[in-house]
Amino acid sequence: MDNNPIFKIFESLPRLGGGDDEHTKKAFLLIADPPEQGGEILDVGCGKGMQTIALARLCPSCRIIASDIHQPYLDVVNEKIISEGFTGRIKTVCASMDDLPFEKEAFDIIWAEGCSSIIGIEKAIWYWKSLLKRGGYIMISDIFWFTKTPSDEPRDFFDEYHPSMMFEDEGFEIVRNAGLEMVGSFRLPSHVWEESYYGKMREKFGELEEEYAKDEPALMVIRGLKRQMKIFEKYSDEFGNTYIVMRKPLS
Repeated sequence: MDNNPIFKIFESLPRLGGGDDEHTKKAFLLIADPPEQGGEILDVGCGKGMQTIALARLCPSCRIIASDIHQPYLDVVNEKIISEGFTGRIKTVCASMDDLPFEKEAFDIIWAEGCSSIIGIEKAIWYWKSLLKRGGYIMISDIFWFTKTPSDEPRDFFDEYHPSMMFEDEGFEIVRNAGLEMVGSFRLPSHVWEESYYGKMREKFGELEEEYAKDEPALMVIRGLKRQMKIFEKYSDEFGNTYIVMRKPLS
């Protein structure tokens, strides 16, 4: 898995997708009753842990497990844990998001920014629900269509690169079908994509293309990212990230 070129490419970026602390906080504030006297948070697919650190600040009494399948990302998180003074409150676990080494109903909050579609949003919600305490919350942010009639260019792109991408209301229906309560949702503004992700990526393309000049699989990933960026610049009103907060009923 670590040989996948996308891991190496994203190791040079601060974030693995669009997002920022402001919108992590906005999603967290949708939770009406966050743990005040301790609590367990699982940050699934944590990447380099930008939102992990934000969550630690937002919930000072919580303990957090940051999980990712790529150990080099977790090495970065471990450095942040030390530098931010969160040793003892955050620990990292290297594991696949669809095969996590935790007991049933172990967590008060399960957090997943920009990763649930890797295993499929429906599969992710049903599986992570089993790890959630009654009355606990799941937050996912992922890419959705904002329109039922997308333009040809973005539709053709995602048919090739993300054929399972769904409409927002299909995601909401998955939440309800899983027996979870919809708490709230919002869309990530397009300017945040540019500031937190695409702009950073644009700065790296030259050196990435030079570094991987003889690595065709990596170059294919880079070409796909460049194409996605151009499509987003033109059609950001048609698709993007939606944050969804849901709650497991108490009974």
